[in-house]
Amino acid sequence: MNALPIILSVIIAFAATLSAGIFVNKLKKNIGIVCAFSAGFFIALSLFDLLPELLELAPQAQISLDKIFIAAIVGFVFLFAINLSFSKIHMKKHMMTKTAFQPRIGLLSTLEFCSHAFLEGVAIGVSFRLQFSLGIFIAIAVVSHDFCDGVSTLALMLNSGNSLKSSMSMLFIDAIAPALGAVATLFFAFQNYFLVYTLAFLFGSFLYLGGGTLLPDAYRMNRPVITVGFFLIGFILILLLTKIIT
Repeated sequence: MNALPIILSVIIAFAATLSAGIFVNKLKKNIGIVCAFSAGFFIALSLFDLLPELLELAPQAQISLDKIFIAAIVGFVFLFAINLSFSKIHMKKHMMTKTAFQPRIGLLSTLEFCSHAFLEGVAIGVSFRLQFSLGIFIAIAVVSHDFCDGVSTLALMLNSGNSLKSSMSMLFIDAIAPALGAVATLFFAFQNYFLVYTLAFLFGSFLYLGGGTLLPDAYRMNRPVITVGFFLIGFILILLLTKIIT
């Protein structure tokens, strides 16, 4: 397998996270638009690219569709559980301190972003192993999401009372997480059935990331008409690209 596309993708994702974070004061006013666009991107990518790929690969790997959808549900619930756990920690610390934010809350939030980012790196590596066009789509989706995460990471850290030095350190960790996930796929020989299960897990994860995280964030930051508009732009863009390329 040619590792160059994977390496280039994670370099771009790394740069997107850092650049968005560095210019956080200029970008955070428009981050809701990026979140809405990314939500449409992730959901359409799951439905029009990942799902057809799974339906085609599952019979070849002799895996029943029931097992595929169970793996997808596990991916969905996994990210939901992570977000729910961090949300409870945030609420508990907020009630204990009776303040809007504390440094540890910002730290926990950025660690949550890092867990997403690592899985996205794995998605890049696995998708390029399966199909080049699929890898390109997922890489673009990851870069757009990492752009959001870069702004959110630095804004959360600074607004929670953390120093600029510690905030930049967490930004770097968030930026390197996709690279670690992608590089991990280069050093292990995956069987086809494992790749299919991983893709199914990522299908569920991406659905939750788009519909359960990015879209609600966009609604909180934008007027509804703006959120719907940019969501549809991201959604239709992927729909058209999948029809043209595949």
